[in-house]
Order: sequence, then structure tokens, then C-alpha cells
Amino acid sequence: LFVLMERRRPGMDTKYRVIIAMFAIGVLPLGFFTVRAFSTGPQACRSGIKVATWNVAAVNNNPFEYWITHKDPAYNKLMDGVQDYIANSGARDVPVKQIITESMAKQLFEDMSKKGIPQADVDQVAKRWISEYQNRKVVSEFMKDKDIGKKRLASMPDRVTNTINLADGGVALRPTVINCYDGDLSTIDAWWTQWREFFFVKKIALPGKGGAAPTEKLVADMLQPIKNAKYPAITPEEEAISIPLQMLAMAIFDGILVHMLNDLDKSTWQPIRKEVCEALNKNKDNQILSILSTSYRGADIIFLQETATVFKKKLVMSEDVGSRYMLLSPSNADGKRDQNSIMLLNKKMFRETPVEDITDKVIKKMIEEWAAPGDLVVTSVESVKGVKFLLASFHGDTNGLATKPVVSAVLATWREAYSDHKLIMGLDGNTYKVHNEDFQGVEDFNGFLKKEGLASCWEPAPNPLSPTTCNARTYLQTQLNKAIAREDRLTKGDVNLKDWIIFSDSEFSADSTTKDNTGEVKYIEEMVFPTLSFPSDHAVVSTTLLPTTEAGCVA
Repeated sequence: LFVLMERRRPGMDTKYRVIIAMFAIGVLPLGFFTVRAFSTGPQACRSGIKVATWNVAAVNNNPFEYWITHKDPAYNKLMDGVQDYIANSGARDVPVKQIITESMAKQLFEDMSKKGIPQADVDQVAKRWISEYQNRKVVSEFMKDKDIGKKRLASMPDRVTNTINLADGGVALRPTVINCYDGDLSTIDAWWTQWREFFFVKKIALPGKGGAAPTEKLVADMLQPIKNAKYPAITPEEEAISIPLQMLAMAIFDGILVHMLNDLDKSTWQPIRKEVCEALNKNKDNQILSILSTSYRGADIIFLQETATVFKKKLVMSEDVGSRYMLLSPSNADGKRDQNSIMLLNKKMFRETPVEDITDKVIKKMIEEWAAPGDLVVTSVESVKGVKFLLASFHGDTNGLATKPVVSAVLATWREAYSDHKLIMGLDGNTYKVHNEDFQGVEDFNGFLKKEGLASCWEPAPNPLSPTTCNARTYLQTQLNKAIAREDRLTKGDVNLKDWIIFSDSEFSADSTTKDNTGEVKYIEEMVFPTLSFPSDHAVVSTTLLPTTEAGCVA
């Protein structure tokens, strides 16, 4: 070694040669034997299979729906102001008719009649306006009215008209505070002109069903009746006039929000909304792609949940992600809900053929309809070494009650017809700190996994107090019963361990599991998210799966 150093570095000081020699003699053999002991099989036995799972949904249309971590004090001041406005309205709790004036209500009823709504129905709604709505206080008797929420009089039309996907790939936005509409909403008069035009004047081109030609219609024609059978709070009489009643409730709701935001801070609320929209709505897909192509560039398997069709197209077209991964999606993908589970498989590890979508086989194993269309995708694939895998990506229901039944159906299919495959699943299981009959608990789900011979990325045991979600809804939304005060975000918000990577405990063990709410493979505890740089309300969860036996080397 001394001779070699003399050749490479003539005249090197003797003391440096001694130090280098001691390091080489004492350390390198240790590293050599360590690597050699771990590398008797293929390369994957040294590095394992890198797996990530991520529900990328979060903010859809309303940029103000969730509390976000924002560096600008103006945002926090605005949102605190909204909270105080709702909680302590005082003299600001004016009658509805001071915002939706008598002349505006008359224009609305005329618009309904011209659109073709039966005059008898319009007259009934006009009578209810006088007797039930115009004199209500805007906050205490309208915004906080639980019956309006239960009847879905504002939330239902908001769902239909907030952000409408058009045939040309664009969107039509209702003039309201709770979307990314960029028109002038600085006065009630300006808002009202645009609102009426949106509902009753301009026709929009909607995508045709099943590849059919686009159809043109007024936005007002998109509203559907609210059925008493599904929402018992609405009376049969209200059901009969529920379409024009929704129009009235939507006008009141939107008008109140425009009035409130301008009353709080007319000069700043629209610029703040624009900034949040750019980050979490308009640029959301690009941010997700950036995180995947940088922080998770080396992943072998990426499970994604609640992806939109537009995002799927961007994935395929991406020069980086699209060129390195093959994208697998369910055959029953739902274009209407547009919240589909997919998976990305690294082409260096997996063959592009054969690939078998066995989602329908799994669904047939379910006694009840536990998975909505698009929520589950299950595929059979092979690695480049010919090792077979059964892979599944799943998004559970809100309360997590479908998680165990769906995993059970995947297991039944695996054991019955694909037992020669290695099983790996990535899922948003919607599991909670506390288990009861209404909510699936973390520890109960982990016990279920153990009984089924499965393990998770959270081995040796998941910590229910180590969340992968940390979010809370604000007061700027249609369902105030879901709103949480700023000071209660961590105690009453959705702060739960919901995301899992699961696998057979006889085939793999999890190593170096991480959760990430920054996009930089790190997690900041007690930080609500999404943020302007991390567009989801779920953390990315990643781990490395190490084969439990040498025979398990797969790549």
C-alpha cells in the first residue's frame, strides 16, 4: 500500500501515509465483508424494492377549503377574520335582503321563468323567499343553519357548478369566492351580473358520454332534483321545487361570501386567492410531477390514489416520469368522479408485458360494493427477471370501513389464483387513532394484517399518533358543520395515520420507512398541509422492501 501511494503521490508526508494505511487495513475489509455478505444474490438484494404511496387529491376546486401553511401574514389575517366573522358576527349579522335585495330576487325569479321552470314552481320559491329567507340573518340563520346543510340546498348546486369540465379541456367557473374564478368580485353588483350570466345566459359545451359529440346547455340545466329518499331532511314539497330552490340558496350563499370577504379586506382577498389557486389548483399537477421526478426518482413502484384524468395524461406526456415508468390504471376508471387509483412501475424493473388487470376479479370477491369505480386497481405483472407480482393501489371510503373488506378480497384472489405472485399494496386506508363501529382504527387494522400473514411499512407496530394527514377545514365552504377553528386544527382536525404499504410478511421486511409533507422526503410534525409547495393533504409514504430470503431477490 505504501509503494502504491508513493507511485500515485510522490513525496507524500509519512504521517498521512500511515493514517490512510490504518484506515484501509482497519475499515475497508469490514465494509468489504459487509457488502459481500449482503450481495450473494442479485442487485435487488442489496438495494431492495423502493416503494412509495401517495393520495394526491386534497384541494380540488375551493382554494380556501382547508387551512394551509402560508408564509404571508395577510393570508392568516384573512382566514382568522373569516373565522371571527362567523363565530362573532354581531352587528355584521345583517338580514339576507340587505345583500340579495328585493330587485335582485325579482331578477332571479324572472330568469327562472325565462329558462322554462314551471311558473307554479317559481311562484312557490318566491313565496318561500318572502316567508323563509329574506329576513334571515346571514350568519346565524343562514350560514349556520343545519337544516340547509342537511338538505344540501347550497352544497349540492355548488358540487355541480363550482368548476365544470368542458369539452375542449377547459373549465367553466361559477362566479364565487370558493373557486378560482378570476373575474371582478369587488362589489355585489359586479358579482351579480356575472353570476346571472353564468347560470342563465351563456351555454357551455360539455363532453359527450361514451365518446359522443359534445352537448351544449345552460348551467342552470345541469342542476338535479334533491331526493327526499336520499336526503330525508328535505320535505316532499321542497323536493318538488328543489331545482329553483337550489338556485335561490346558491345565490344567497355566494352573495354572503362576496359581501363578507369585501367587508373584511376588499383589497387583498382576491390576490391572496389567486396565489393559492396558482399553487394548489392550477399548478397542482406540475408540482406533483416535480416531486415525483426529483424526490422519488429512484422508486421502483409508486402507488397513487385520487388522480384525475387530466393528471394521468400529464404523467404519460411527461418526458421524465412518462419515459421511465409504465402507468397502469383500472379498467373501470370513473371519468365523472375523476378520482382514480393508479400505479407507476419502473421500466428498469418491470416488463411492459405481460400485464393483466384483475381488478374485476377482486371486486367479484366482495360481498358488498366496497370499492367505488376507480378506487381500486389490481394488476399482475412480471419483473425483468421473470418474478411475478400482484400489485394493488386503493383509496378507501371516508371512514375506512371498506379497507379491511377490500384487502380481504385482494387476498382471496391472490391465494386462489395468484399464489405464485409476490403481493404489495399501497393504500389510503383512511384509518384513525381510535377504532369504533363508525371508524376503522389503526391498531385494529394492523391486528387484521397480522392475522392474515401481512406486514406493513410501519413495522414493528404503527404509531396511531404519528399521522400522515394533518388538515382541517375552514369556514369558507358550503358545509360549516365541518369547519374547525384555527386553534383546534391539531386536536379536532384530520390528524391520523391513513397511508400504508402492505405486503406478505414471509416475503419482505420494510426498511427505512419515511413520510413526507414537504416534497423533500422529510416530514414537519404539527404542520398543517397542503402548503403552497406541497399540494396534497396526504403525506407521501415510502419504504424499501428487503427480501426475507435470498430466494426473494427479484430484479
